[in-house]
Amino acid sequence: MDVLVDTSIWIDYFKAGDSSQDLDYLIDENIVVINDIILTELVPYL
Repeated sequence: MDVLVDTSIWIDYFKAGDSSQDLDYLIDENIVVINDIILTELVPYL
């Protein structure tokens, strides 16, 4: 099962916030997906 991670979760992750451990797990399991809209929203934060 793939997990689509929303922009707010990615921003929190980049700031090492509350969801960082959970997202680390999903990334390690290689089940995270992203779409073009979320990627476009993240570009200013990269």
